[in-house]
Parts: sequence; structure tokens; C-alpha cells
Amino acid sequence: MDDSTVAELAFDLRAALAPIYRRLTAEKDLPLGQTRVLNALVRHGGATSSALAGAEHITPQSMAAIVAELEARGYVQREQDPDDGRRRVVRITADGREALERDRNAMSGWLASAIVEQLDAREVATLAASIPVLHKLGLPRG
Repeated sequence: MDDSTVAELAFDLRAALAPIYRRLTAEKDLPLGQTRVLNALVRHGGATSSALAGAEHITPQSMAAIVAELEARGYVQREQDPDDGRRRVVRITADGREALERDRNAMSGWLASAIVEQLDAREVATLAASIPVLHKLGLPRG
């Protein structure tokens, strides 16, 4: 495949995925940054705000704002680190887990409905076959 064909394919793929991404994010209640923090807390348990900032590659100040908003909504709580009383650990609450689950369900629900309503059986099979390829595109190079 020549370079111009690959470039055109990349453009077409981006053009196809962009409206899907916009629609998925429109279904969400939580902003992406908050979702990422809640997902990290589910995966890793508690973490300091600094550790979360490092993992998300954002400034500690930006993470502090995200954590403050999540705490105000009752989705996280901060508690003393049992190993170092000078530090505070952020943990997801039951309400935070529920909010994250609602967001996931809203996005998946919309997408599942769109698949059922807009695609025929052959298109569903094609979409299913493309999932491993799309995952491969998202993997880090190296």
C-alpha cells in the first residue's frame, strides 16, 4: 500500500471514529479527566493526588482540581495514609463506583442501540472482526 493510500485510510478512519467518540462522550455525565481518575482508583485502590497526576501526565494542580470536584460530588474521599501520616490517600466511594458504572452503561447502551438499529448482520460481523485490529492500533509502539 503506498503512502498516499495509507494517509487517506488514516484520514477516513479518523473521520469515522470522531463522531462516534463525540456521541459517546455526550452520553457521559462525568468529564473524561474525572472518569480516568475514578478508573485508576478502581484498578489500583487508593493513591495520592501526586501519584494520580503522574500516572495521568498532568500537573499536580490540575489533579488537585479534579480530586476536589470528585470529592465535592461524593465520588472520592481523602484519608490519612496509614504508612505516612503526612500524606493523604484518595479512595473511590460507593457513590463514585455507581457514577462510573452509570457512565459506562450510558455509553455502552447508546452504542449497542446504534449497532442494533443501524447495522445489518453482515455489518455487525465486519465490525466484530475489526475489533482486534482496532485494539492493535491502540497499543503502544515498540
